[in-house]
Amino acid sequence: MADMDMFPRTQRILVKGCSLVTIAIYVLIAALLIITAILGTIETLGLIRIALESPTQGSLTNVLQGILLIIVIATLIDMVQSYVRAGRVLIRPILIAGVTTMVRRLLVTDLTFIDIIGTTIVILGLTVAMIYLGREDRDVATFLTAKDGKNEKEESLE
Repeated sequence: MADMDMFPRTQRILVKGCSLVTIAIYVLIAALLIITAILGTIETLGLIRIALESPTQGSLTNVLQGILLIIVIATLIDMVQSYVRAGRVLIRPILIAGVTTMVRRLLVTDLTFIDIIGTTIVILGLTVAMIYLGREDRDVATFLTAKDGKNEKEESLE
């Protein structure tokens, strides 16, 4: 009987270890994304300086592309933060990153008419998905906000 009790304990240890490894990987990804966002912001500020000196369509397009890339990176950081806090990947940040990437592609890339139609359809599909599939994420976000507010109230009482 002692052998049968050993397996669930080992299983719990393995599950806990895998969870910790997953969280460590996500924290590393978050750190790399933050570094990338900082470097992207510095680069975009340089592009803004160039655009102010010589405001051409190309320089303004580069600034817009840099800003949209920073938005995508920030959305990915939000996704990682949501995973670490809620223990699951939320769909809404992924969909927002997808829409932003498609808008970026639409605005700053030379596309054929068919590419424009296809990209627009993808944007509309992602938007519809964000509306319908994002409801569950909003419920989780509301739960996390309420939980954080409750924890702050409990800490202030101590």
